[in-house]
Amino acid sequence: MGLAFLLLVGPISHAALSSFWIHMIQHVGLMMLVSPLIVLGSPIKILVNSKDPKARKFARAIGGNVLIKQLFRPEVGFVVFLSVLIITHFSPLADAGMTDPNAHMFELILFLVGGFIYYYPVMSGNPQPFNVSYAARVLSLFAMMLPETMTGFFLYSGNKILHHLPDGVSMATGIADQRRGGAIMWAMGMLIDAAWIALAASDWIANEKAIEGADD
Repeated sequence: MGLAFLLLVGPISHAALSSFWIHMIQHVGLMMLVSPLIVLGSPIKILVNSKDPKARKFARAIGGNVLIKQLFRPEVGFVVFLSVLIITHFSPLADAGMTDPNAHMFELILFLVGGFIYYYPVMSGNPQPFNVSYAARVLSLFAMMLPETMTGFFLYSGNKILHHLPDGVSMATGIADQRRGGAIMWAMGMLIDAAWIALAASDWIANEKAIEGADD
């Protein structure tokens, strides 16, 4: 929550509307760090085990909704995450997010919601509507590394501005800013993904040891 506050309130949020590389720090931070950290905080498990009957009733209502349950299939989450990634960087919304505060806010909501939907079934700590093997979790996280890093690569290597430039900013400065943002996406995407893959692999190993211990 502290990281989310840092990214959404104050100078970073203000500067993200005029500087693309800060815009990218906000995007990467929310989608690849804050969202999975919320999942790891086990919010649904807390609701299910709450002493408050209203909280438990709310959790059961969410878990019993057929449409909501389908969102948390790992393959659905993968498509949602990938769609958000593409739409917010290679569509008119990407440009609008740099000029319109409301469009920018909509992007931030997409990052948090899309990230939560994707990471929920591939991370431990919450009740799962569908059984997802540890191998599938690691494979999904590994596969997502490709579109994330390629997004950064295309932004870094492109010679065409994909977003609106503030008044007084030259094309050369804008391209340099975009490349800096692409480099951040490229490098941070790989590092963050590697950390989540390592965590999923560690959970897998711990589960295998628990199974072996039970068999003994």
